[in-house]
Amino acid sequence: MEKKMVRLYFIPVALAIALAGCAKSTENAAGNQAIQAGDVETIEDVDALGNGAPDAARLPTDDWVGRWTGPEGLFLDIQPSPDGKPGHYAIANQDTLDRKENYSGLAEGATIRFIRDGHDLAIRPGKGSETGFKYLAEKQECLIVVPGREGYCR
Repeated sequence: MEKKMVRLYFIPVALAIALAGCAKSTENAAGNQAIQAGDVETIEDVDALGNGAPDAARLPTDDWVGRWTGPEGLFLDIQPSPDGKPGHYAIANQDTLDRKENYSGLAEGATIRFIRDGHDLAIRPGKGSETGFKYLAEKQECLIVVPGREGYCR
C-alpha cells in the first residue's frame, strides 16, 4: 500500500514541477521578446525642418521652375519633365535672337545640366553681375549658364 501512496504522491508532484517549468518557459519567452523588441532600431523619416516624412522628390533646383528673363527678349524657361521624374526638367531656351530650342535637363547637385550644340552646360544660381549684361547687373536672383556671357534673372 505504501507503493501506491508513493505513486499517487509522485503524480501531483511531477505535475506541479511540469507546470512550473512551463510557466518559467513562458516567462522567459516573454522576457526574450521584450529584449528583442528593444533591440530593433526605429528609423523615422524627418525632413530638414524636422516636420515628418521628407518629400523625396524635392530638390534645390525645383525652386528654379518658371521663366527667367535675359536682355532683348532672351529667356530660360524651366519646367518639371513631363515624365514626372524627380530632378528631370524640360527647358525652353532662347539664348540668341535667332535660336529658340527645347532641351532636357538633369539636376546634379546645385546645378541643372543640359546639352546644347554638343556642349555640356550647367545652369547654376548667381547674381546679375555674373551674367555680363548691364540690364541684369543689379538683379540678385539669377541663373547663370555661361559666366559673363549668358544669364537670366527674375
